Amino acid sequence: MNFWQGKSVLVTGGCGFIGSFLVRELVQLGSRVRVADNLERGHRESLGSAIDKIDMHEVDLRDLDTCRRACVDMDVVFHLASKVGGIGYYLEKPWDVLHSNMTMDGHILTALVEAGVPHYFYASSAHIYPIELQMDIDATHIREEQAYPANPSLSYGWAKLTGEKAIEAVLQEGHKVRASIARIVGAYGPGQDLDLATGSAIPVFCRRAVEYPQLAPFRLLGTGKETRTYCYIDDVVRGIMRSTEKLQHREAVGPYNLGSPDLVSIGELAETIIDISGKSIQIEYETSHPTKIWGQAPDCSYVEELLDGWRPTVTLREGLQRCYDDVQQRLAAISADGA
Repeated sequence: MNFWQGKSVLVTGGCGFIGSFLVRELVQLGSRVRVADNLERGHRESLGSAIDKIDMHEVDLRDLDTCRRACVDMDVVFHLASKVGGIGYYLEKPWDVLHSNMTMDGHILTALVEAGVPHYFYASSAHIYPIELQMDIDATHIREEQAYPANPSLSYGWAKLTGEKAIEAVLQEGHKVRASIARIVGAYGPGQDLDLATGSAIPVFCRRAVEYPQLAPFRLLGTGKETRTYCYIDDVVRGIMRSTEKLQHREAVGPYNLGSPDLVSIGELAETIIDISGKSIQIEYETSHPTKIWGQAPDCSYVEELLDGWRPTVTLREGLQRCYDDVQQRLAAISADGA
């Protein structure tokens, strides 16, 4: 039986990267989808043909009444809206990131509790983990219970951790909502932000490679030895939806790590993308800013158990090839429009 057929579903940040993939999948499965997005980073075009089949709200979720209207008559709320960016943005705008995310998270939770929404998914992050566990390039894989004692390195992580605690408090008070919390780690794929200032590593590296040598040098922030893990968007969405379906039988699912356990250095990531490009490119390392996180690796054994054997299916090389092709096509389209 298709759990999603006929369900009324709100996706906040539904025009963003993860949200747009989720919305298209929900529409295909027969859900009645409402999207709430301020379009600061997202784009209507990312929804493709699904845009004509949804209830689109261009709104600012930092307003409580807006959140209340968005949650009316919903069966499920996926809260993906968030103030996000690259590491430079987090370091330059810590208050904006903290305040915006805590405000949105609090308002959405308030609104869905008041509206009696039965199922809630909250997108948390690996950035909630203490910085002490992320200071080694050969990082030990972090288990969910190691979130405490808390000491995230970025205000973004503090906001997400507060969002998790708010949900825990709501459940403790006995409100009639069931909640799934995923600490998403390194989600990537086609359609991500290409902006060199706000984009994450993979789309920015792809853009630098596509536009090289016009966009030179190929600059990498850090030493290149820092390590991360990456999980392709199709696998992430599959995990998100499966965990929410589990709420039919459980009051809470998670918090759980949703990602890949396979570490790769930032330098290796850039070199793989350069190899895909077929170009001869020398990487220039920008080390003037101190590295905040040396290694970030989730332990993903719990999610495999929790979600009936869920695990990533798309290899990093395959996913990077898809991302490179996507960036190449988008940049060509932008160039053609400007010609």
